[in-house]
Amino acid sequence: MNVPVERDSSAYRVSFDMGNHVPVLKFDTGARYTVISARILYRDISDERLRHIAEYCEKNYAMGKEQFLSASGDTICGFPATFHNVRIGDTVLPKFNFYLILENKRDIALLGYDFIEHCNGSLNMEKNIILTEFNDEAYGVPKGAIEGDELILLIDSLAE
Repeated sequence: MNVPVERDSSAYRVSFDMGNHVPVLKFDTGARYTVISARILYRDISDERLRHIAEYCEKNYAMGKEQFLSASGDTICGFPATFHNVRIGDTVLPKFNFYLILENKRDIALLGYDFIEHCNGSLNMEKNIILTEFNDEAYGVPKGAIEGDELILLIDSLAE
């Protein structure tokens, strides 16, 4: 594994290839969980589709739902999701977990401590972080997680 986590003006960021989606996540050691808003995965998603997805997740995945306090002090909810065969740099991860945020109007993509704690790495001369190892065996799937393929099928079925 050789994954650069590149410093921009205000944060460290890393790109993931999740099939048709390539979210850039902020490397956030202060975030307990990895969270990605639906608007990051689906730029053109309508409020109507978000409402349908939220209803589906509440009905089928409420057991795993978590509440988060954002940096601005807002309370937001997320549903656990797992995508498989996600590429980060030159490494394919068998699973990648995050909490899907539906109600927030802002783009949120934070790579949290739940992922970072399984990484080893170093700093290079440009002060970028290089992830060199990932402990996949200790990286479990959150209880009650929606499968990425199921989520994609759901969103596609709601196409306008």
